[in-house]
Amino acid sequence: MMNAKLVAAELQRTAAKTRVFLSMPYIQGLTPQCMERPDLHAFTDSQGFERRDGIFKLHEAGLSPLDHGNLYGDAVFEGIRIDNRRILMLKEHVDRWIHSAQRLEIPFPYSRAQLCDILVQLTKAALDAKGTSGYLRPVLTRGMGNLGVNPAKCIAPSLYIVASSITLYPPERYQQGIDVTIARHIRRNDARFLDPNIKTNNYLNNVFALLETRHSGALETLMLTHDGYVAEATADNLFVAEHIEDKNILKVPAPQYALVGLTRQLVLNAAQKLGFHIIEDAHMLPTDLIGPTREVFITGTACGLMPVLSIDGLPTAPPDKRPLIQQLSQTMTSLALLEQNAFDIDSGNLEHYLL
Repeated sequence: MMNAKLVAAELQRTAAKTRVFLSMPYIQGLTPQCMERPDLHAFTDSQGFERRDGIFKLHEAGLSPLDHGNLYGDAVFEGIRIDNRRILMLKEHVDRWIHSAQRLEIPFPYSRAQLCDILVQLTKAALDAKGTSGYLRPVLTRGMGNLGVNPAKCIAPSLYIVASSITLYPPERYQQGIDVTIARHIRRNDARFLDPNIKTNNYLNNVFALLETRHSGALETLMLTHDGYVAEATADNLFVAEHIEDKNILKVPAPQYALVGLTRQLVLNAAQKLGFHIIEDAHMLPTDLIGPTREVFITGTACGLMPVLSIDGLPTAPPDKRPLIQQLSQTMTSLALLEQNAFDIDSGNLEHYLL
């Protein structure tokens, strides 16, 4: 377990540069007092409520205790990487955020273009003149309602975006790789229970998997389907690359039990560009990942591309024998930084970018 005081100290350091965009209906006696700041932008929303929004320091922002995102996980979110003052895959992340909200029938109080502009303006406010990298966490909740779970009794959505930083793994691990373990009792939900392709704030399935494996010392946990096949990691997609009979093969679990991640798609695009034979495998077993020729890695917006050193203590390809991972990582990074995939906050034309 991590030392709580060390975690608190790290959070304090991070908080100094963190900024939050906050938007919610203003209703006297219900809305948190932070929304009474006189310089906030105000307008009338589609339901006739006065809505206020603005950018806050972390300690200034607040959500209502009656917010259904906090009470019931009734909310949707995204994670967006900022690299070299460019927001990576801005439009794709916003489109997925909107799609998730549509699935939960939570209306957005802003248009797609307005959401993108808000993200850009918040990024500018959060990064200082020398700031080049960071992480955005946009969240849309059902909003304030009564203490019953019924979404019909909520007033109007709340929206907040955190501009901060995120570090999932130590930097040296990107060369060495991480140890991964397997959750054997907690299995991955599928769309019959909770569609993994809706990015909701309900991550308890993943949390339970991490609780099951928390004593292993591994930095990530694989989740299996009901039938025991590999689905994904708790926060990342998973791949295995291997050179077989003069062919470069890239296997990835089929998406029925996994989020079809945007970084996952970048890797698939890179593999296609490099001439890999790509297999989406719905019946991948944990044993299919073990062995000195199998280059295993995980991907996600927050972690990028991270090699896997071992699974449940059994080794995968060692650090000096991962040529395919190196090729995929370099090509994926190049694709992510292309002008059409990354918005420059200092010189980009947002209207043109969104076309």
